[in-house]
Amino acid sequence: MAALIQLIKATYPRDEFFDSVGETLRLSKQARASYRAYDKAFDCLDQESWERLSKKAVAHFLDHRRGQLKQGFFNQLNEAFAYQFLLRQGYTHVRVLPEDGKTTPDLSYRHGNAVRYCEVKSIGISEEQIDRWEAEEGFDGSIYDNLSAGFLRKLDADLRSAYKQIASKGPDGIVFIVASFDDFTLSHYERYRVQIERHLSQTEVPEVYVKVGLLGGRKIHKSAQNHGLSSKAD
Repeated sequence: MAALIQLIKATYPRDEFFDSVGETLRLSKQARASYRAYDKAFDCLDQESWERLSKKAVAHFLDHRRGQLKQGFFNQLNEAFAYQFLLRQGYTHVRVLPEDGKTTPDLSYRHGNAVRYCEVKSIGISEEQIDRWEAEEGFDGSIYDNLSAGFLRKLDADLRSAYKQIASKGPDGIVFIVASFDDFTLSHYERYRVQIERHLSQTEVPEVYVKVGLLGGRKIHKSAQNHGLSSKAD
């Protein structure tokens, strides 16, 4: 992560986002754990994939979302987690692909002699959660009991979009999703897991891997090979 931060500072010398990163890492155990997770994933990348991912991340560094600065930048980094996953699944020739159009998948890999593709999507916290943070007022915690309709609509839209991108290059592949819930404590995760599994079982996308947050190892995997769903904390 340090090398990427230096590249960002060289490209955007007036941007102050990473100026206090050292202090943040010193004070925040969660920040240190998150950066270690990124570094572990980056270590898996071949040189060409690292260069391509860095180029994408730098290009999207100024993509902001209200309440979440640099969200486009961090979304790009999720491709490293997908790369890490593909290697762990035993696939070979894993590569980050250059960004040359909206219909291009993010990664390619080989399954046997066949080239396959992987598209990465990120689902962040809702606009309603950002509103709650900004209002700094009390609210009924029961709103977290179930995933919101908005989250499930975003999941469906991302699955359709990702599968279309994969199909533009080949007949098969994997949709990799990094999901962050409004309930960041994951107190209702088991209920969320059931809801997501139900949705995945009804989609035409043959293989989907949902990584829940950056830390903790929770995942939901609809596998094309095993013809079923699995979920656990690695």
